Amino acid sequence: MKTSIFSLFILLFLTSLLFSCGKSSQAKHGDAVAAVSVKTQRLNDTSTFKLSSGERCTIVAEATIDYPVANAQGAATNVDSLQRLFAAFVLESGDSLSLQEAMRQVVANSMHQYDFMDEPLDDEVTVGDKTSATLQYATSTRITPIYNKNGVVTFERVDVVKKNDKVSSVTHRYYSFDIESMTCIDVNRLFRDDAMADVCQLLKQQLLKQNNATGNEQLNDMGYFNVENITVSRNFYFDDEGVTWSYLPNELAVEAIGEPKISIPYSELSDLLCDNSIIDRLH
Repeated sequence: MKTSIFSLFILLFLTSLLFSCGKSSQAKHGDAVAAVSVKTQRLNDTSTFKLSSGERCTIVAEATIDYPVANAQGAATNVDSLQRLFAAFVLESGDSLSLQEAMRQVVANSMHQYDFMDEPLDDEVTVGDKTSATLQYATSTRITPIYNKNGVVTFERVDVVKKNDKVSSVTHRYYSFDIESMTCIDVNRLFRDDAMADVCQLLKQQLLKQNNATGNEQLNDMGYFNVENITVSRNFYFDDEGVTWSYLPNELAVEAIGEPKISIPYSELSDLLCDNSIIDRLH
């Protein structure tokens, strides 16, 4: 009898151990592996200008950029193609520039947006001497992956402009890449052409829901405009729950509202997907 009880105990223990190992193995297998690994590059530049009023203006530009260096297996295979895509779309550079040149160009472009201002100060003025400046502009760019698994990586680019330490402009832009095909993901990789109108309708309905509004008139009163003509823009990103579209300032609402975001769960998009849609891979 004791032997039978002991044998039963051993059997139950082994069964529970196997079950536990099965769950552990499944969880490990289900854990998403990063689609790419990244490195960080930091750059900055400073210049001083004299305004026609005689005031001095200091311009500071900086960028912190996470850029792809390897694929999910840690190899550099095809990363050159991804880096070219990254430079072209995220860094908005031309084909003739290398990745390093494109990253430096981000800071240079930030500086050049102030070319309308007066000529640089004479050499005797120390560049970057903020004590002599009565006006200061600071621009910063931060690029980082916010979704990085299931063979897809989404980079978020945040550009901030400050005037005398007060934020005057913020924009968020999103760029997603399919690591398997080394292509930029556009909406035509998500939905059927004949389903775009349905996606627009979902965006309208979700915007109403997010704002507890019953109609477009209420949205108009809140500062939204042109809601009837809302588009399925390419400025979107993925997460574990669904797709979120982000609209730039003054694109869908007045500047005071900022950048409206509209999130739609994958479950509500499932009937609108194109063949081999990227979304099938994400949930």
